[in-house]
Amino acid sequence: MITTCVYLFAFVVVLSLVVIVHEGGHFFVARCCGVKVTDFSLGFGPELLGRVDSKGTRWKVCAIPLGGYVKMLGDEDAASAKKSTNNVAPEDLDKTFLAQKLWKRALIIFAGPAMNYVLAFVVLTGLFYAFGTVTIPPVIGEVMPDSAAEKAGIMAGDKILSVNGKKINSFMDIRRSVQLTDYAKELSIVLERNGAEQTLTLEPLKETKDGPAMLGVKASATAIQEGPRLSFIGAVSEAGVTLWTTSRDSLSYLWQVLTGHRKARDLRGPLGIAEAAGDALIGGLISLLSFIAYVSIAVGLMNLLPIPVLDGGHLFFYGLEAIFRRPIPEKVENAFVWGGFGILMLIFVYSMVLDIPRIFQRIIG
Repeated sequence: MITTCVYLFAFVVVLSLVVIVHEGGHFFVARCCGVKVTDFSLGFGPELLGRVDSKGTRWKVCAIPLGGYVKMLGDEDAASAKKSTNNVAPEDLDKTFLAQKLWKRALIIFAGPAMNYVLAFVVLTGLFYAFGTVTIPPVIGEVMPDSAAEKAGIMAGDKILSVNGKKINSFMDIRRSVQLTDYAKELSIVLERNGAEQTLTLEPLKETKDGPAMLGVKASATAIQEGPRLSFIGAVSEAGVTLWTTSRDSLSYLWQVLTGHRKARDLRGPLGIAEAAGDALIGGLISLLSFIAYVSIAVGLMNLLPIPVLDGGHLFFYGLEAIFRRPIPEKVENAFVWGGFGILMLIFVYSMVLDIPRIFQRIIG
C-alpha cells in the first residue's frame, strides 16, 4: 500500500508540474496578447478547490489529475473545440481568442509545447552543471535467458564497440541503435572480449511474453562512470544536444510504428508513466529530475504533432488559413478535432491494455 502511494504521488507531482508549465505557456502569452483567460485548471472533472484573481481568471484544481487546460474568452469547452462570441459583452470582443490576428493565435498555441522544452532544457542544464554527465559504458552486465543476445553468443563482460558500423560510446547508444533499427532486421555487432574483437549477427526485437525482447542485455552497474562537472556553457550545450537527440529518436520510433516497421508494444499509458515516475522517485533526486525533463520533452513533442485537438493540430489549421487567406470552416475543423480526440482515446485505451498485464506480472513476480 505504501509503495502504491509512492508511485501515485510521484505520478501526480511529475504530471502536475509538466502540465502547469505547459498551460502556463498558453496563459502567459495569451495575457500578453490581450486575451482574457477565464479558467486555468489543473486536472479535469469536478472542481475540488478554486479562486478567482483580480483579472477574472478562475484558478482551480479538479478531481481527475490527468492533465489540465486554459480556457480563453469565447471558448465553449475545455478542449477549445467550440468557440462563440454569443455570450461575450461587446466591450470584451477584442479580448477573445478569435479576435486576435493569426500570428498571435499561433504564438499562444505554440507557447505551451515551447515551455515544455524550456523546462526540460533548464532541468537538464542544471543537472549537467551541478552533477556532470553520468556515462554507462557499453559493457554487458547481464544477458537475459532465451534472449536474442544469448542466442547470438553475447556474454557478460563483453564490450560493444559498434552496431551496424556505428561506433558505440555508451550503453544508451546500444539501446538507441536497436530502437532505431527496422523491426526484425538483423544487426551486425562488433564486440570486445578478453582483448580480442569479434563480430556477431543477431535479430533483435523478437516478441517475448513480456513484450519486445530488444537485445536482452543489462548494463554493468559496477562500470558506471561519473564525469566531471561541466562548465555552464558546456552544460547548456549538452542539454541542447540531449533535447535534439531525444526528439529525433522519438520521431524516428513513431515513424517506424506508423509505417509498420515496429510494433507499438512499448507504448506507456497513465499506469506505465506512474510506474516509471515511482521508479524515478525511488532512484533519487537526479533520477527524478531526469525523468521530469524527459516527460516534459515527450509532452512538448506530442503536442506539436499535427493531430487535431492537440496544439500541433491547431497550428496545422492556422498554416492552412495563412495559405488560403481564410479560416477553415468551423464545421470542418470541429469534425477533425473530435476525430483526433477519438484517436487519442483509442491510443489511451490501447496503452492501458498493455500497461495492466505488464504491471500485474511485475507485482506477482
